[in-house]
Amino acid sequence: MIVLIGFMGAGKTTVGRLVAGRLGLPFVDTDEVVARRAGASVPEIFDTKGEAVFRELERVAAAEALAGPQAVVALGGGAPFHAGTRAALAGATVVHLDVSFEEATSRLGPGIEGGERPMLDLRDPKELYIERALLYDEAAGVRVLTDGLTPEKVAAEVAAVASPEPGRRPRAGVDASRIPVEVGGGAYEIVVGRTLAGRCGALIPGLDDVAKAFVITHPELAKLAEGPLASLSARGLEVDIAFVPEGEKSKSLDVAGALYGWLASSKAHRRDLVVGVGGGVVTDLAGFVASTYARGMRVAHVPTSLLAQVDAAIGGKTGVNLAEGKNLVGSFWQPAAVICDVELLASLPQSEVRSGLAEVVKYGFIADPGLLDLLEGHAPAIVAGDPALLTEIVTRSATIKAGVVAADERDAGVRAHLNYGHTFAHAIETDAVYEGVRHGEAVALGMMTAAHLAHELGMIDAAVVERHRGVLGAVGLPTSAPLEIEALEPAWQLDKKYKGGVRFVLLEGLGEPVAGVEAPRTAVTKALERMA
Repeated sequence: MIVLIGFMGAGKTTVGRLVAGRLGLPFVDTDEVVARRAGASVPEIFDTKGEAVFRELERVAAAEALAGPQAVVALGGGAPFHAGTRAALAGATVVHLDVSFEEATSRLGPGIEGGERPMLDLRDPKELYIERALLYDEAAGVRVLTDGLTPEKVAAEVAAVASPEPGRRPRAGVDASRIPVEVGGGAYEIVVGRTLAGRCGALIPGLDDVAKAFVITHPELAKLAEGPLASLSARGLEVDIAFVPEGEKSKSLDVAGALYGWLASSKAHRRDLVVGVGGGVVTDLAGFVASTYARGMRVAHVPTSLLAQVDAAIGGKTGVNLAEGKNLVGSFWQPAAVICDVELLASLPQSEVRSGLAEVVKYGFIADPGLLDLLEGHAPAIVAGDPALLTEIVTRSATIKAGVVAADERDAGVRAHLNYGHTFAHAIETDAVYEGVRHGEAVALGMMTAAHLAHELGMIDAAVVERHRGVLGAVGLPTSAPLEIEALEPAWQLDKKYKGGVRFVLLEGLGEPVAGVEAPRTAVTKALERMA
């Protein structure tokens, strides 16, 4: 039994018929069943008999369809709200056809205010959308994003989930996720899934008043930028692209100045859109340029590295480097959307995947110990790029960061927990002695050192220290290196969070971070000695 649920305008009826045709199954639309039995349309039932009568007719139609022979069933938008209907969904393949509110209202057109959708006459449409979206996610085992896809393509996605090719296991879980980031300046979404890069024009909201899109990437990523370029162009935007050098050297005032000149010569307007397609360097730079040109342009990110998808592209921190240190010039500037297409990670070398996993390990230690179990249990497959596992860890990591950012957008409180391991890591990256160390490797060494320091201070026991060593080792990240306090202290004095002395984020247990910990120099020295 395949059951389609979703908000009005998601395309349940159209897609359901197509899926049924593909799989050779009968199709049942519960709204059509109700209308046929009542001898009246759904709006007429609402008008003449009221919502309560309609809901009972809907409940009966849903119960019969779900208890009947194998079929593709499209449930009415409110049907899953009935407890009995939700219980009857057990054992069925329940697919949430996810449509953004903006896309839904566009598809419904005049019908949204013309009485064709009676629930929209009774409730505020946006409130109803938000309320129902939560229920759909709870009830469904699979979510398929429909924005930017034809009904035929959506049907192909649903059919692939329900009836995989011979020799292939069914794709379980959520096909794509929308993770809201609620911040003071408004809300935006992180979208995580597959085949998303080529749908940016549909997934980035508010493009109706945007004339131009300015894509920033680097030459090695030109192929990956083709999808966003084509999608934005198909949306009717004039699209231009600028290539910046690869690596940290791009995060400079000189490169930012060149991009300002490019935007000015292209007559960029503050209502236009900057799109960063790349790793954390590109998204940091694109965000900084967007936040400062014309006193602020809209920006969206399409992160292409695991590190950027789970961390760097999320949260609105932008910045460029100075000779004296990293990210010393920057801003807080939230994006309009972050599109995390895990298929863009397929070309990453395993060393880059490992580097990105350092941030995932961090989330496990500060917020979600279950991630540590996932990493230890499936490390080879994750490092090899298993798309289902990558989708899960990106979704879980992005959800954690979204929650922290929503609680502390400006880094004045709990957002400091995200710096676990980073006080040591940034100093390692800054010192020339450790030149060539990847960011993820530095973070791994930083977390390991932080664990030793917490143990020295009596905050955690030896088992938690060994858990650090075990998880980091499982994913191929370093757990030892010759670190000296004299080499790290100069960088700490330039740290943005330096307040008369260096302060650390340490653990009191798994999932129990504490920020602002001052440690005696002797304890820090002992922790560093244990890293040798």
